[in-house]
Amino acid sequence: MEHVEYCIDVMGIDHVGFGPDLVFGDHVAFHLLYAEEMGTGEVGAHETVPYVEGLENLSEFPNVIRWLVDHDYDDERIAKLVGGNVLGALERVWV
Repeated sequence: MEHVEYCIDVMGIDHVGFGPDLVFGDHVAFHLLYAEEMGTGEVGAHETVPYVEGLENLSEFPNVIRWLVDHDYDDERIAKLVGGNVLGALERVWV
């Protein structure tokens, strides 16, 4: 969540969004495989953790919303982060 706030500070909230790129099961192994096959080769550049606490699988995505609410994000900002910004970008590209 610190990274999300950093991105908001750098780019503005209109250019940041959450994507449920989690999978059920061992999503850290999935990430490592993806990073190895399609990444920059810097897999070891970050600390490897067994899971992201509170986001072990898709069923825990509501924890993101809870965190945003607990940190005083209003409904408009939350809506942007959890889909509104993506829909706006797609609309601009597809129209």
